[in-house]
Amino acid sequence: MDLIIPSALKPFFSTEIPDSRQLDIGFALFEFPRFEDLIDFQMGYRWHGITQARELTWDDNWLVLASSYGDPLIYHLKDEHILFARHGACGWKPNLLFTDLAQMSRCFNALAALISDAGDALFDDDDNIQPNYVELIKAKIVNHVGLEQGNQIVEQLEIMAY
Repeated sequence: MDLIIPSALKPFFSTEIPDSRQLDIGFALFEFPRFEDLIDFQMGYRWHGITQARELTWDDNWLVLASSYGDPLIYHLKDEHILFARHGACGWKPNLLFTDLAQMSRCFNALAALISDAGDALFDDDDNIQPNYVELIKAKIVNHVGLEQGNQIVEQLEIMAY
């Protein structure tokens, strides 16, 4: 396969991701592979899941770090930005979420701690996230990345009260 994983990613996968390999940030549950499984994790994105043929619409500089129900969290190998795309959107058109891995890690780990600390209080009787927690999630994002970028993340991850 035509992909070399940067060794600089190894510390992130070994120290920033919990043993469960999941980060629950409220509106998305991102599942991360182990570092040694990253190449196989590209199947269905970089390579067709059945034929293993190269997907022509997948940029050579994209590496899937995690996915939430098939929606990839993408590391840009050249500029190190973190992108996000929705699957099933007639091709891949990822949008910028974070300027780098460290920024994403700080933000997502803060959100995961908030979600974990909230416990059952996070949800209303219809299993929607309580409006006060929606606002706390938005505020944490903006606190980590600033208003403009925070609003983009909120929009891309569809963080809203229902």
